[in-house]
Amino acid sequence: MPASVPDFRLFQYALASAEHGSFRRAAAALNVQQSTVSRGVRSLEDRIGADLFERGHAGIRPTPAGDRFLEEAGLGFDHFRRATRRVGALQRGEYGDLVVAVSVPVILLSNALGRFRETNGRISVEVVETTSSASCASVQQRTVDVAFVTKVPGHGTLQSLHMRDERMVAVLPKSHPLASAHRLNLEELRRERFILSDGGLGPEIEDHLIRRMAKWGVSPNIQVHRVGQCNLMNMVAMGFGVTIVVGPSLRAAADGVVLVPLVAGNALSLHAVWMDTNPNPALKRLLEIVRESGRACAAT
Repeated sequence: MPASVPDFRLFQYALASAEHGSFRRAAAALNVQQSTVSRGVRSLEDRIGADLFERGHAGIRPTPAGDRFLEEAGLGFDHFRRATRRVGALQRGEYGDLVVAVSVPVILLSNALGRFRETNGRISVEVVETTSSASCASVQQRTVDVAFVTKVPGHGTLQSLHMRDERMVAVLPKSHPLASAHRLNLEELRRERFILSDGGLGPEIEDHLIRRMAKWGVSPNIQVHRVGQCNLMNMVAMGFGVTIVVGPSLRAAADGVVLVPLVAGNALSLHAVWMDTNPNPALKRLLEIVRESGRACAAT
């Protein structure tokens, strides 16, 4: 080993020898041969150019230079051990950072993210809300670790997992003539003004409305706003129009609106998207939970 590269075993031998007062007891504590410890300490002394211990029949004791050296080395060795444990914990995914992009309401991920946080409390989770296309681009650029989206690019190096389909729900003012319906077909809403968000699921819902209503020769009246889903619901209550939302986020509906599920065929697919080359152990732990959740849903 080149002299410029420290051998931390030598520091360990010296520190243990000072603590136990003899090479023999230090060797027993470290579970190595006494000769290994004594030779290691001598090698360390040769490297630093000073005697660290006075040797005698009664044992050993640090020299004045050894006292100073071992004090400084002890601090460094503690840092080294902490750094070693930290790197090992990071590699095992015990703590670290995970950046999650979403184009869907976070409540759709409550089961997976809730379980992840319960079992990985030392991992910091950052959530970034954006559109499906921007989320997938962020995964490819490695600015986020994983994205939960409704639309997956048909090309590129992204890995994806279909989690489940989520039914669309119409949000209407309570005074709306169709507010008492149990189910609605989009054809019944073809004359409505739809207010959608420019972020999140807004673009996917807009594409769905245009595609479905084209069957009836109708071009939907869509107004896009730079607001989130909660504000859209408040705007519905204020008479701006109607909107479409997805999943159980509806529990937080604003006063003055009703939520009416759309008939079958009006759903969006929820996918997890990531890069296989991403080495983040926290990502692998989250994906294990997502896969388990998917298998549980398929079994029910």
